[in-house]
Amino acid sequence: MKARVLSGASVLGAAHKKAKFASVLPAGTEVTRQGATNDFKKGRIMVVKPVARAYILSGRMMSSLAVGDWLLKKRWPMLVFMIVGMVLHILLFFGVFSEMGMVTGGAGVLVVVASPTALSWSMYGLTAGCWGLSILAMLTRVHSQLLWMTLRTFDPWAIIACALRGWAARMFSRLALHHDTAHIVEDMLDLLVMLQLSFLIILAEAADIPKTTQKFFVAACFVYCAVLTAGPLFLPDLPNWDPDTSVQILFFASMSPKSQFISAYGTMAVLLTKAAVSVIFQRHDFMFLRCHYEYCLDQLDTSFAKLAATDPSCIFYSDFRRALQEMGVSDSHIFAGFNTLDIQQTGRVTLQNFRRCLKDVFTEAPDSSHAALLAKFCQDSFSIVSGYGSLDSMLGLVFSQWRRIKMNEFGQLLYHYLMQDPGVEKLFRSASFRTQSLLFASFVQVGLGWLEEKDFRRVERDMTSLGMRHVSYGVHPTHLCIFQLALLRALSNRLKGLPPESEMAWSVVWLHFIAAPFTQGLLTTEETDKRTMTGTVRDLLQQATSHKSFLPYLAANLNNVPGGEHNWSSSVFRDTRHELSHMAILVSFIQDTAEKLYAGDMLTARHRLRQVASIHWDRGVFPRHMLTFQHAATMTFRDLLGPEVFNSHAETMWAVFFQVEVLDVLLLAPFAETQDKVESWALTCKAHLVKKDHWMSLMKMAAVEGDLAVKGYQRLCAESGKDVEKLCVDDVVKTFCDESMQHPSWTFERVVQNYCTTPPAVALLE
Repeated sequence: MKARVLSGASVLGAAHKKAKFASVLPAGTEVTRQGATNDFKKGRIMVVKPVARAYILSGRMMSSLAVGDWLLKKRWPMLVFMIVGMVLHILLFFGVFSEMGMVTGGAGVLVVVASPTALSWSMYGLTAGCWGLSILAMLTRVHSQLLWMTLRTFDPWAIIACALRGWAARMFSRLALHHDTAHIVEDMLDLLVMLQLSFLIILAEAADIPKTTQKFFVAACFVYCAVLTAGPLFLPDLPNWDPDTSVQILFFASMSPKSQFISAYGTMAVLLTKAAVSVIFQRHDFMFLRCHYEYCLDQLDTSFAKLAATDPSCIFYSDFRRALQEMGVSDSHIFAGFNTLDIQQTGRVTLQNFRRCLKDVFTEAPDSSHAALLAKFCQDSFSIVSGYGSLDSMLGLVFSQWRRIKMNEFGQLLYHYLMQDPGVEKLFRSASFRTQSLLFASFVQVGLGWLEEKDFRRVERDMTSLGMRHVSYGVHPTHLCIFQLALLRALSNRLKGLPPESEMAWSVVWLHFIAAPFTQGLLTTEETDKRTMTGTVRDLLQQATSHKSFLPYLAANLNNVPGGEHNWSSSVFRDTRHELSHMAILVSFIQDTAEKLYAGDMLTARHRLRQVASIHWDRGVFPRHMLTFQHAATMTFRDLLGPEVFNSHAETMWAVFFQVEVLDVLLLAPFAETQDKVESWALTCKAHLVKKDHWMSLMKMAAVEGDLAVKGYQRLCAESGKDVEKLCVDDVVKTFCDESMQHPSWTFERVVQNYCTTPPAVALLE
């Protein structure tokens, strides 16, 4: 064996060496270190970083196994398992674990035989297990292209042929002595372990193991083959060998099985001697390809050193936050990422915990940068905690699930759930069941179809226009709450349940992009005044909460909303004794929000509502529960306040307030940093329309200047479909809120800069 991976020509210079290895390394492979090392006094070493997926078995696949992490941490387990397997197989060869006996050989002379026992079966299994684990550990270090080059040479096939030849010789000898086929299982196990060893020898030639490991490996294999060769040659009383037996089949025609066995393992020993001389004694240049898993550990340690600014042994939150803010990661995602790393909740992250938590992220993308991998980890951590992914991931989940649904069956279910509400049933009483069910399903299909193009301003315009047309049909904003509840219930039925991430994705996509603009289309110009709306809601809540029976009525109605969340008390509050107090807190939050909005203190109101989100999202409360609460409150207002106070106008104001000022704000809570800064800018404008100086003040907040700010302004005009004179503040707020949803882990500055550098969607479509 020539040991191609670890041996080569003598030192011919760096340029010649790179040219030599150019045919071996995949395109794009990066040489990370070259030159003499302290560990290898003879020869030189080239350390390279392979491109992704260059190995037969990745470290990540390996670490998913029960013993995978342990096998990958050190190289010695692979050598220990291999040597233990060799020792056991040698002992089996000499019959240590078998039952010894005597039979008459071919020349009438008594010959020692070994019969298998329970112990010998166990040792065969243990040998196969040891070598199997060695092969598993080796496969994570086998470079696929080097293996292909190795298999094109003579040596690996010669090793396999020798192993098969030695096994066949021993099998024929046993068969001739025992005169039965009872030992067929033993023969098959023997074949398995011999092939395992030959595969180990071949894989080692194409593996990126260091020269020290290679020395031990080759030496152990050489000793093993030498012992098996010398045993039959010098020990006359070995079991299962009859020197006078001959087999007249193929290459056994002129030699006894014992001679064939000695010849086979002798040849293998000669091949290993070549490797031993090449690897152990001669001075050579050689190449060491870093395994993805091992390279990942280097990357992790480097990243840890960059983050551990205060104390080299651990990472504090202040250091972590400062470093990731410089990378453009938002505070909410930084906080989620640090909490995931701080497993013991001690306020500091050790290297061990850092490796444990980030190992899979780094091995998935070994070519990615330190900043990109940490940002991805923080986003994944935030998604696990909050249920929110990026907008792309939520849209992808919604579209993939929608394609699995049959529209006619879905439409019938949606119609059935909607008709459980008397108000909706009265509205569609004269409509054909089949026609109306298909129209409902088509409405969902059309809305999602528009969203697939990701031209969100166009979706907003189209849904607002569609809402305006539905005013003449008698559709009321309150009906949208029932529709959204029925939609989620029908989806859950058709998809055999909605996991939390699916329910959150559907809620965010449908409520924010479809329901919100559709609701705006149902309103008249007078009804859209925010101060009028919040004042009406404030008065409603003040009058309702003055009734002692308000909270008991509300609690009872929560469990009676058609298509809503039933068993509210047990599934959400989990404590029926304090149900009314929990309800009072929620109502006070909403009442306080209305007060703050009426007073013009929008940012404080937003902050107050996000406190609701952080409290209730952690308790397993979904937008579906909030929709149920909205309709339960509508039912309660009707019962307590009567039609004189809770008239059609007041009901509209409550529905729009809850949809736009409560639910939509709660849904956007994970993207609060960008939303807050854009809305604080909107308050300083004190104008409905956006002038150029207003726009430049926003760009100054985001550190965007010059031509880039002009490009962003042009993109906003193009995507909103409006002239410069008609561009309003709400267009800017909605645009950057939607943009932040596509990049949830980014800071406000990074979101705005990315928006200004990206061409408009309408230009891309053209």
